[in-house]
Amino acid sequence: MTMVEATFGTHWELDTRGAILVLEDRWMKPYQIDRVLMHFKQAGKLEGVKGIVLGDFPDCEAPVAGSPTVRDVCARILGPLGIPVVFGAPIGHTLRPMLTIPLGVNARLDTRGGGTLEILEAAVTR
Repeated sequence: MTMVEATFGTHWELDTRGAILVLEDRWMKPYQIDRVLMHFKQAGKLEGVKGIVLGDFPDCEAPVAGSPTVRDVCARILGPLGIPVVFGAPIGHTLRPMLTIPLGVNARLDTRGGGTLEILEAAVTR
């Protein structure tokens, strides 16, 4: 998440329009994730996004019991977008066996049940 944010305003900046955005990070407090997601929103990086897959966010507990969690922050900022959002995918920094997701391929995101991400084309060509 912070690595993608760091590209804003550079020639490495991602064009997120029409994409299923995959975001994860570790060792961030919910208020830091709030700041990053608001930066994404204010920079226009959430406009035209077709869906979002969020990781586990290990070691990102709320600093005070009862304060907003990462899930709360994500729901508040991403919920109004009206797009499919899946939280807790075993991608990137995760304590579970990691799912490898090819980037730059066509995919379909379904949020029913636990959520599924269907890859619609080959990730590797000859």
